[in-house]
Amino acid sequence: MKTTTKNCATVGLLASVAIFVNGCSQTPAQPEQFDVAIADSTINQNLPSGSAMVVNEDDIIVSGDDSPWLFDVNQDFAIDGTTLIDSYPVNKDNRIDHKIKPDFEAMTLLNYNDQPYYFVVGSGSKKDLRENAYLIPANGGDNIKLSLSSFYSDLHKAAGFTDKEKINIEGMANTADEVYIFNRGNEGKNAVFMMKTTDMLNYLQGKATTIPSLHVVRADLPSINGVQACFSGADYWQDGNSLIYTASVEGNNQSSINDGAIQGSFVGVLPIDALNNQTSIDLTQYSQRMESGGQPLITKAESIAVGEQTGNQVSGYVVSDNDNGTSQFFTFTIDQPSAQ
Repeated sequence: MKTTTKNCATVGLLASVAIFVNGCSQTPAQPEQFDVAIADSTINQNLPSGSAMVVNEDDIIVSGDDSPWLFDVNQDFAIDGTTLIDSYPVNKDNRIDHKIKPDFEAMTLLNYNDQPYYFVVGSGSKKDLRENAYLIPANGGDNIKLSLSSFYSDLHKAAGFTDKEKINIEGMANTADEVYIFNRGNEGKNAVFMMKTTDMLNYLQGKATTIPSLHVVRADLPSINGVQACFSGADYWQDGNSLIYTASVEGNNQSSINDGAIQGSFVGVLPIDALNNQTSIDLTQYSQRMESGGQPLITKAESIAVGEQTGNQVSGYVVSDNDNGTSQFFTFTIDQPSAQ
């Protein structure tokens, strides 16, 4: 099943860095304008619960939150191959039972020992069960399993979450030397965790007991029907020095275990400089609701991945998990008007 939709919208984006003078943050400059187009809706019936995605050269790599495989998807969003993450039992639909699923919700492509690896992480929304990560060599080889239990505990503490609030990692992006981890605020708060990649890897491998570069920025996102959206995916736009993210609304967005009715999703562009020296940020002006033909798309966007970027334009892919065992793919293009 393949349909094509076209839509253009505007995303607000802060253009300058917020700086501190005498301990007080100055008001950022007025936002620039970005045009966002969403197109090419394609449903893959054989890829369950698409939740994280990266692009490696011409390969689109996707994980499902209840699947033991990474999927290599072509430009038509058909599966070209799979890579086993780990041996989990699956049912007749090749899905891991909800009670034991590892919940692989975030992924990024990073260099480890001078080789490219897919870093796939569990959400952390269930103790131990969803607190594992895998470094999967992009060019073949043995997977490396890492426990995130202590790591997530430290993130929880750094964010100032209460005992009733949860870590629920849904997005990840990285530059050449820094990682950005996006927490979905359905049982905690929307937040972006920033740290040096080497600090994170040293900590996860037991080479360090702290993450000295760790910084947290809490985020407010726009709402649908009075329910605030929650982060669901992210990637790095190098030419724009920005983080591109997705955020979605389902039910009342107050549970990381029981999904509610899907209400819609947003795409946003966040310049990395806007996070400097901040502890909180309002992202309503950075976000644009996903639409088709001028009407809101009722889809739960779970991840976004940059495919190509040339100057002031970036394009790529969005994947949605619509809670029915399939995955829905879209293409996107973001244009930044040239300076006048």
